[in-house]
Amino acid sequence: MCSKIRLAALALAGLMILPQAAGSADKQAPAGTQKPRAAKASSKQKQVEAWDPAAAAREYRRLQFELALAKTGRTYMVLDLDGGEVILKVKGTVVWNARLYIAPGDSGSIRDFVKRFRGDEDYLVRMVEDRHLFAAKDKTPDSILAIVGEVVKADPQLLQRDIPERFQMMWGWDLVLDVRTDIVGTAESKWDNTRLSILDALRRPQGEVRLKIRLASDDALTLYRAVAPGLPTLLVSSL
Repeated sequence: MCSKIRLAALALAGLMILPQAAGSADKQAPAGTQKPRAAKASSKQKQVEAWDPAAAAREYRRLQFELALAKTGRTYMVLDLDGGEVILKVKGTVVWNARLYIAPGDSGSIRDFVKRFRGDEDYLVRMVEDRHLFAAKDKTPDSILAIVGEVVKADPQLLQRDIPERFQMMWGWDLVLDVRTDIVGTAESKWDNTRLSILDALRRPQGEVRLKIRLASDDALTLYRAVAPGLPTLLVSSL
C-alpha cells in the first residue's frame, strides 16, 4: 500500500512539473524562431542587392529576339556560353544540341568574343557570313547522316560524308568561332587553308577576335552541315 501511495505521489508531482516545462518551452520557442526569419530577410535583401537591371533588360531583349526568330520558321542557332551549349532550334523548339568545351585559360577570349559580338549597339543576333572546313576524315556512318539529314531537312545521301577535324564559322567585324574535334583528318584544300591562314594573320593585328571551342566529332559534323551563310545566331552570355 505504501508503495502505491508513493507511486501516486510521484505521478502527481510529474503532472505538476510538465505544465511548467511546457510553458518554459513555449517561452523559448519564439526566441528560436526569430533567427530563421532574420536569415530569410537577409537572403531576400541579398537577392535585391544582387539584382542587375542591365542583365534583366538584356534577358528580356533576348526573349524578344528569340520569339521573333521562332516566328520565322527558319532554323537558327543559339550559342549559349553560359550553359556551355550550342543549340539548333526551329520555331523555338530544340531540334539538336551539343556540349561545347572551352579551355579554362580562355576566359579572356570569351569576354572579348562577347564584347565584339554585341558591339556598341548591344546586338544579340548576328547572321553567319561564311564558313570554312580546314580538314576532315572520310566515311561518316549512315546512322549519323540520317540524324544530320533530319536536323537540316536534307536527303542524307546528298550530305557530305566527311567528319570535320576543324572548321570555322565567321560573322562580321572579324568575329570567328574556331571549332575543333579529336579527329585526325586530311586537308580539304591546302591552298585555301594557306590563303585563309595568311588572311587571319593579316587581320589579327587589326582586331580579329577568335574563340576556340571543342565538340565531339559527330556533333561537329551536324553543326557544320547546319551552318550556312545567313544562319541567325543568338548569343547567350551574362558577361
